[in-house]
Amino acid sequence: MESVLAKLFKWNNRQASEEILNKYQKEWFSIVNFIYFAVVVAQKLFDTHKKTTIQKDYKKFILKSDFLLPDWIALQFFYFFARLLGVTKEWTYTLSNLNWTDFVPYFLDYIKTKFGNQKICLLMYWTHDNLLEKAKDYITYKWYNVVYAQNWFSEFNRQKAKNSLNDYMDTINILLLARSTPQIPIQELWTADNIQFIKENRLLVINTWWLFDFWAWEQKRAPLVFRKAKLEWLWRLLTDPKRNFVKVYNSLSCFWYVFRYLVLKKS
Repeated sequence: MESVLAKLFKWNNRQASEEILNKYQKEWFSIVNFIYFAVVVAQKLFDTHKKTTIQKDYKKFILKSDFLLPDWIALQFFYFFARLLGVTKEWTYTLSNLNWTDFVPYFLDYIKTKFGNQKICLLMYWTHDNLLEKAKDYITYKWYNVVYAQNWFSEFNRQKAKNSLNDYMDTINILLLARSTPQIPIQELWTADNIQFIKENRLLVINTWWLFDFWAWEQKRAPLVFRKAKLEWLWRLLTDPKRNFVKVYNSLSCFWYVFRYLVLKKS
């Protein structure tokens, strides 16, 4: 449990953007993952036993990732009580909610403001072709250069992706992956298996979960009043309960985890 909590990036959007960019420009590759409490539950990240091979591999990989960004307020709640009860060594009251829905657009805008949009090249690996094209059209409309896009249901074509970067090796090349659920961390495990390709092609990999659903207009953002009140999870639950019930339920289980892991000190 402490290893995961200690790995979480604890500061705001701007600081995260600066550090990710600095890390990438120093080593010319970087891995960014997101995590929220439904994943903690599904992957048994705080448990010391009874893990499947996938759960073990997932935990090992996220602990090796360059940046682990916290998503949803449930993780903020748990982290606050972990610090309050002295679970970790560093005393901190706050944990920023760097959710992928807001952070990835912020990060792209940060780079565009700093260097101009021609400095960014995007590769997209996501669902089937028609939604992929919608997402690609959306991000192109935002003046970003998409050099390669492929649907996830076909094996990733390394050669084509590599060829698309031939003229862009002096740019910031960002590979956006979106193909996971809390129970099946496909994109993270794919990233772990392809780390050599990532390094050789100077990629900044961001595992974005369902970000492209919003870019393809398959899902709508909650009204601003819900977002400001940190209740977007409630709006999603009410508007699409079939899709979001389990995720919200698992996130709300953080209260049980606070009691079991932090109060009772049970693993």
